[in-house]
Formats: sequence, structure tokens, C-alpha cells
Amino acid sequence: MKTLALLGLSLTLGGCESLFMLGCMGRTALQIEPGQLPAAIVGQPYQVRLTVPGSHTPLSGFYLDPATRLPEGIELRQLANSDFAELSGTAHTPGVYPVLIYTASYGTQCAGQSAERSYQLQVVAP
Repeated sequence: MKTLALLGLSLTLGGCESLFMLGCMGRTALQIEPGQLPAAIVGQPYQVRLTVPGSHTPLSGFYLDPATRLPEGIELRQLANSDFAELSGTAHTPGVYPVLIYTASYGTQCAGQSAERSYQLQVVAP
């Protein structure tokens, strides 16, 4: 009887695991929004909110690829435990700045996901 109970439990848990796997495969990919950044104007405050709509678990953070850099005076900030980040500050130098930002979500029954987006942040003279 004990063996039969263990066999039944194993089959039940195995089926449950299969259902989780199907659910994990059906998730949509994470995507950082907005798709493009508005231009910044030298000497004027700049603020853009970055979000990841549809994330089912908390995000581990938003990160700037170290191979890219933001214009002087602009920073990427995320409040602890928030589901968004902001590019904000006041740019000092005109130019076009290629920027790569990435994020990841924590996993639960499914492995966490990651997303990245390349931007061209244009800073223009007033």
C-alpha cells in the first residue's frame, strides 16, 4: 500500500511539474519600454520612465551596459523594490549617445527572464 501511495504521489507531482513547464513556455518575453527615448535638451531637466509591462515577478533591477555611457548629467535610477527606472538629470553636452539598458526578473516556479534595449539618446542644443 505504501509503495502504491508513493507511486501515485510521484505521478501527481510529475504531472504538476509538466503543467508548470507549459505555463513557463507560454510566457511573453520581457520588453523594456519606451521603444525610443525622447531627445534631451542641453541645460534643461530630462526625465523618462523605463518600464517592463507584463512582468509576472519582481525585477532584479535596471542596469546600464558598462560598454555604453549616458551623457554627463544624466543618470539611470531605480528605487528599491520598484518596477520601473528613470533616466533623469540635466545634460551638458550635445551629441548622440548609444545606450544599452538591461533588466531581469526573478524566477519562481519558472526561471527568471531578461530583456535589453538599445537606445540612441540624442542631446540637442537649446
